[in-house]
This record gives sequence, structure tokens and C-alpha cells, in this order.
Amino acid sequence: MPFLKLCSALMLLIAMAGCQPSPEKVNKAIHAENGTYAADIADDGSFSLVSTDETGLLLWPRYATNAKYQWQHNESEVSQIIDVDISADGAVAVAASRKEFSMWDIESGENLGFWKIGSGGIQKLVVSKKGGTVVLGKRDGTQVAFNPASGRRIEFYGHTETINALDISPNGFYVLSGSNDHSAILWDTRSGQIVHRWPLDGRTTQVALHPDGHFAFIADATDNAVIRSLPDGKPVSKLKFMERHKIFSAARFSASGDYLLTGSPSRQIAIWDTATGKQLSHWRVDLRDGGRPSNASVLSVVFDEEEQMVISESSAGLAEWWNIDLTGSKE
Repeated sequence: MPFLKLCSALMLLIAMAGCQPSPEKVNKAIHAENGTYAADIADDGSFSLVSTDETGLLLWPRYATNAKYQWQHNESEVSQIIDVDISADGAVAVAASRKEFSMWDIESGENLGFWKIGSGGIQKLVVSKKGGTVVLGKRDGTQVAFNPASGRRIEFYGHTETINALDISPNGFYVLSGSNDHSAILWDTRSGQIVHRWPLDGRTTQVALHPDGHFAFIADATDNAVIRSLPDGKPVSKLKFMERHKIFSAARFSASGDYLLTGSPSRQIAIWDTATGKQLSHWRVDLRDGGRPSNASVLSVVFDEEEQMVISESSAGLAEWWNIDLTGSKE
């Protein structure tokens, strides 16, 4: 690299680092002794759901020293939980193995249903408010929108390969899906119609919908990470980062839509300005004592704007809380 270009790159890195406030960690808790493959945090950060090999599903209130509920996904056999999701209103939670999925009432702890699927194999699942709609993203590219109360279901065939990422609007009317087929689709669960289809240069790695429907975030494996406005689908900003082959393992908009929070398979959490794509802050989650395993994937992240607090769940089985001051960071 020519000297001037090298200097420019170094100056850019220094400038980026200089504008990032260092968050203050306020708490850390072990939520899964042997780590976890799947986790989700309620939108308001009041509790988390994690899957474990040894104790099934655990529901943890914020800062609690003991889990509120311990659920078994399938009492007749041990099933590896590959994904979990909490509804936007915090009323229900869902969990899935490759061939089954279940729903639970957050308040009472009651099981609301257990279902088995046919072919395809579940890869991702999401649930709307009050459990009104569950959407399964399958390994064959099919998606199934299912109403547990009525039994109504719609199969959506917009993708041709594995569904890697899913998000659902709180009312259950819209789903944003990303696939290995180099596309992301926003579709209507009531009609099965496509609202937007976005072609990508690589496989989709992460998607997120703003809860009020103002924005969509779509990232692929070729370093294209774009925030789009809704309903028109036009690009608002592209995330600005220096890394190559940057993959996101979690993404969520703040309630206001001003910020996007992401997690990565390399322990990193980052906060981005939605309007510009500028990275406002980044840091790493902890490893377990002893540093084993030597890495951890960020599985779920939430930014509580009112309390200026970031919450994370990682594959190390750790929940962590940080206070962060973003005053002046968007200037």
C-alpha cells in the first residue's frame, strides 16, 4: 500500500476510535453454565430467554440470580434448540429445534402449544405480539406463517435456498427474510405477496425491522450492510466499517429508530447512527473465566434509550449490561 494511502487509513482509524465513548459495565451474570446456542432479549430489556443443553430453556428477569422459569422444549426427548424469539410485547416466547417448535406464556410460564413440522427443517423462527403469528424459516427456503389460535397457515416460496435471518413486525403482518440465495424479501403474511425484494451480492447474514416499521436493515456476506426506509424501500445509509468480511450475528433498532445495535461472532457490539451509517461506539463482550472457549458470538442485543443501557446475551452463556453516554456522538 502506498505510504500516503496507509497514512490516510491509519488517520481514519484513529478518528473513528477517538469519537467512541467507552461504556461502563454495570452487571454481568451467568445465564447458561455450559454456554448457549440461542438467546433473545425482550425489547424492553426486562428479561432474556436462553437455551441450554443441560437445563432446557431458561427465562431470566433482569439482574436476577435465579431463572424465573425452566422449560423443556420436548419432554419426551432431548432436542437441540436452534432458535428462540420473544414477542415485541413480551407476552410469549417461542423455541425451535429442527423438526419441532413450542410456545410459552411469559407471565404464567404455561406451555401454549407444541407442534411438529414435515419436511424442510427449521432454521429460524419469529413470533408476533400475543403469539398471533409464528413464522418458520426453513432450510429448503420455504417460510410458513402459522396462526396458533386458528390453525391457519400460509406457505411462502419467495426464496430458493436456506433462510438465514428473519424478523417480524409486532402485529405479525410483515416479515423480513434473508437467504443464501443472495436476496432479502419483505412480504405480507396475510396474502403471501412480496412487498419488496432486494437482490444482494452475497448470502444474507442478518436482517432487522424497526418495530414501528420505519426502517429495515439488511446485511450480506460481501460487506454490504444497508439501512433502508420503509415503506418505499430506498437506502438511507450504509454502515461504515473498515473490516473485510464483516458478519453480524445479531441486529436490532432502538425504539426511536435513531440507532442500530449489532453483535458479531467475534464478541463485538457496535452502535450505529441510522441516518449516516456512522459507527458511534464499539466494544467486546466478556469470555468466561479461563478464556474457554476462546471466542463468543453475540446472540442478542438491546439498547434501552431511556436508561442509556445496552444489554447482551452471548454464546459464552453470559448476560452483560453497560451504561453508555451517546451525548454528542452524532454531531
